[in-house]
Formats: sequence, C-alpha cells, structure tokens
Amino acid sequence: MRIEADRHPRRDDRIIITSPYTAKDLVRTIPGARWSKDDNKWSVPLAWTACLAMRAVFGDDLEVGDDLSKWAWARKRDVIDPAIHLRESMGAGLEGDERLYPYQKAGVEFLALVRRALLADEMGTGKTIQAILALRKLQDTGALDGPVLIVCPNTMKRTWERELGTWWGNEDEQIAVVSGTAEQRRRKIRSGAKFVIINWEALRGHSRLLAFGSHALKKCVECGGSGTVKQAQCEVHQRELNEIDFAAVIADEGHRAKDPHSMQTRALWAASGDAQIRYALTGTPIANDPTELWPILHWLDELEWPAKTAWVDRLINFTYNIWGGMEVNGIKPSHEVEFHAGVDPHLRRMTKELVLPFLPPIVRERRDVEMGSQQKKSYEQMRDLMIAKLDAGVLLAANPMVQVARLMQLASSHGDLRITKVKVMDKETGKQKIDPATGEPMWRDEEHLFLQDPSSKLDAFMGDLGDFEGQSTLVFAESRQLIEMLSTRLHKNPASRGGPIRHGMITGAIDEEARNRTIDDFQRGDFQYVLSTVKAGGTGITLTKASVEVFIQRNWSPVEMDQAIARAHRIGSEEHESITVIDYVAPGTVELAQLASLSKKRDMLEEIVHDADLMRKFLLGDVLV
Repeated sequence: MRIEADRHPRRDDRIIITSPYTAKDLVRTIPGARWSKDDNKWSVPLAWTACLAMRAVFGDDLEVGDDLSKWAWARKRDVIDPAIHLRESMGAGLEGDERLYPYQKAGVEFLALVRRALLADEMGTGKTIQAILALRKLQDTGALDGPVLIVCPNTMKRTWERELGTWWGNEDEQIAVVSGTAEQRRRKIRSGAKFVIINWEALRGHSRLLAFGSHALKKCVECGGSGTVKQAQCEVHQRELNEIDFAAVIADEGHRAKDPHSMQTRALWAASGDAQIRYALTGTPIANDPTELWPILHWLDELEWPAKTAWVDRLINFTYNIWGGMEVNGIKPSHEVEFHAGVDPHLRRMTKELVLPFLPPIVRERRDVEMGSQQKKSYEQMRDLMIAKLDAGVLLAANPMVQVARLMQLASSHGDLRITKVKVMDKETGKQKIDPATGEPMWRDEEHLFLQDPSSKLDAFMGDLGDFEGQSTLVFAESRQLIEMLSTRLHKNPASRGGPIRHGMITGAIDEEARNRTIDDFQRGDFQYVLSTVKAGGTGITLTKASVEVFIQRNWSPVEMDQAIARAHRIGSEEHESITVIDYVAPGTVELAQLASLSKKRDMLEEIVHDADLMRKFLLGDVLV
C-alpha cells in the first residue's frame, strides 16, 4: 500500500494525503484529518504531531513529497532539536540577566525559541520572571510587536504588575490591571496599555466564547439569534478583549483551562485571537489524568493539537465504567514515544529538588485521629445509608458525590443541619424567577451541613500545640467553618497561661488588605500560626517563615495540595533545616481513599513530566548542565 503526503498546493496549513480507499480508517486516526470534496483526498494539519502520527500509522508505506520534506527538516533543525536540547538544560554557560539562576536562563531561551510553550517548573521556581524576560528577548529581536494579555489568578494580578516593573525594564510601558466596576474594567482594557492583566474569573465578562463540541453558542438578534438572548448574554458578540490584536498571551496557572467545555477555557481561546506567542505557566499541568492536558495544548497550537476525541483515541489508554463514564489509565504504552515526541518540544519542567538543591527537604508525617462517638455515629449512618440523623433533623445525600463530600466533612467534625433560603434563578436571564401564580420572587430551601464541635481533628491539633512550639506553622483545611472553629479555640485556649494565641487567617471571607497584613505580620514573626483554607491560601502568597504545614483536611486535587505546600517551600525557605508536612487523617474513613487518589494522580503527572527520569539523568551526568 502506497501513501503519498505533501504540502497542500493551496492551503499553507494543511498536508494533503493521496491514499487508496482501503486506508481511510487509518487516515481517520490522525487528529485533524478530514476529507476534501474539492481535492477528493484526505488532508491533515501541517504540524509536527501530524507528521509523527503519519509515520507511526503508515510506516515504510509513507512516501513524503519534496515540499513537506523540506518543511519537516527545517522544523526539526530550527525548533524541535534545539527545544529538546534546552528542555533539560540546567543553563550553565548561557548568557542572560545575571540576576537569574542558570536554569532560569535556559527557561528564557526555551520560551523565546518555541514561542508556544508550556512552562511546568514546580511552584516557587520563578516561572513569572522567565516568561517576562522571554517576551523582553522577543521584543528586542523584533519578534514581539504588540500588546500582551496576562490571565492569572486574582491574587496574582499585583504580583505580575510588580514583577513587570522589576524585570521588563521600560518605565514608559503602561500596565493595565483590570479591576473595579464593569465600566472601569472596560476602560482599563481599552487604555492602549502594553500589558493587560486580568484575572480568570473576569475573563468571561470581557471576551466572546469559542464553540466546542456540542455546545451551541447563545446568540443575540444582532448576531443571528433569537430575541430571547440579550446582548449582555450573547456568547458570540465581540467584547473588549476581542477588539485588541494581542501579540502574546500568558495563561498563568494554565491548568485552570483544563476543561474545554467551561466558559473560562473557551473565553481564553477567543481572547487570544491570532497571538503567535503563547505561554502556559503551571507547576501541575494535570490534576487528574492526561486528557486535561489537551485543552492547554490546543490553546498553545490548534494545528498541533486540533481534535480532542481523535487525540484521546490515538494516545490515551482509557476504559468506560458501568455508568458510561471514562476512566483514564494513562498514556498508551504503545504510543508513549509518539506522545512525548509531540509534547516534549513544547514543555519544559524543572523541579525544586533539581534546580534549588539548597531548599530544605520536605518531611512528611501522618497522624491518625480517631473520630469521637457522636461524630463516628453520624459518619457511619451517612456511609451505610446515605442519611445521617443530626440534632436539627435528617441529612440526606442525593447521590454518591454528595455522599463523599458529606463523609469528608464528618471525618473531621460533627455537624448539624441548617436550612437556608436561596433564590431560584432563571438560566436564560440570570435573574431570580417570578412565581406566575403569585407574582412573587421564587425561593427554595437548601440543606447545609454546618460543622460544629465536637471535632476530633481540632481536639488533636490543640493537644499537639506543644509539638509546634517555636515553629512558625501553617494550618490548612478545606472547610472555612473548620478554620473558624480552630480560630475560636486559639482565641480561648484555656490551656495557655499566656492567654489567647495570636494568629492570622486567610479565607474567602478575609479582604485583601487584611490578608496582606496577615502575610506581612507572619513573615516578620509577629505571630506563630496562620490558618487558611486550601483554595484561599494556595496561590499568590509567600509564607516562607513557616517550617511546619498542617493539613486538617485535604483537597482531592494534587494541584491545590502542591500549591498549598509551595507557600512555604520556595525560594526564601532555605533558613529552615526542613519543612514538615503533617496530615491529620481519620483512619477507616474516605480520607484513606483520598490519599490513594492523590497518589495515583501524581503518578499520572509523573508519566507526563518525567521528574524522576530527569533527576536520574542529572545524577548520571546525562543532563546538560
């Protein structure tokens, strides 16, 4: 069977394939393949990944035309080989800003070369600085000519502003930090600034969406839709970010775009326009399995990664469970070489262990905490019956997911039932529904498990206070209620002769000014403890004064967990001999399954980034230093 492939004579971004009819099913396995009625032939994107797939599918039967051969060899010579060289380089001997560590110089060179790259260095290693200096290098060489969009967590907006002021080196360049009312945000986006910094949550309100899968975009009348969708709700209407021709886009904490169905992800795709320079920055590119990598890769280069279904079918090892859901088991062993040959030229990762060996080691400890009798009774009822009898009534779990959430709460503390009134909202208008019979706004009752004493976990922590004496300590939990309960105990602290134990708090209920004051006071050593929810304290915070991190509860995502640990374990923590991470765990509960799940998810991340393999190469002298 003879298969011919060459650059399309009329489409610069396509490869045309001449093949017998019997090869059609093989051609379809190449992501982005489609049939052209005009040519009466198949075509695939002009991309390195497509070339890899064609060679893997057709082997020696593939005959490559002259134009495609020239393109492929030039791509290999100019980008692929240098990128592979740089992705594992420690940067020794490289020129660059002398304030940088050598590995950061290599990171700058990698980003500037590839231009569409995922920088997956571990948290606390300076990804922000590398991205800024890569853009600076590209501008100095004339490759960057235009404004830059930076999408980041809300807590990181001011950090980006400060780092740009420090590292960009041009005071005339305007920086627009998008905040305030809707009108104020619009004015800042349209200010003509060189850098537009916007948080992920605000992105959707200032960009149209791109379609994905079966999602039909809502259209207003002006955009060809019905009269039921107003312009403010239209997902096709051009908005402020779509009016700007960005030359570069940075997606900080890029794993937030892991769901291609989410509005946040599709807003990022649309807001990026035709930007030729795209950097995704995240220390944890996947939270659960390799399929979460595709939306980020697709955003980086839609020619290289055009179609999710075909990509998953080709490269990912998965099965379907009895409910029809997909269970991902990793990369297909038979396609692992092809997977990495496509992804690796766009992905660079350095671990703290490798590049910052002066950082203190992390010492992990687990402390088992038995549930109290009242707490255990409620837990076992919820586990066995999906129902728990509480003082104020009966708590029901509508489905297994709710059941697991309830079990996670009851494993840490007793609780009681609270009924709150919530508005019944209209999905189309975004407004509260009106009862047609009475003309009154509609409300519904919603049950909440409100945590309260007794709490075996908090009892154990208070009993362990002597272990933490003299050590600055961070205490994390998923539940804000649990954090507030612990705060109350520290204030009362009847066991302390010195009275209340002073501490700081970081939760979603704490405003930015109080939060920053807590961070500054803790870093100065004014008090010993900071209590935080995992999400609120997970990004944009430096708490290197801490030598102990305690997790009363954990998040199911290794991304969130690693982010929290990285608040203390980063540049600046070298004053400590070690960082102790202590997990409080209720034995015999769903928390054990959570720990196993976190371990499995980290194994899947290792399959992508190969941290252990890179360390092995370094120890053997196989990594470029």
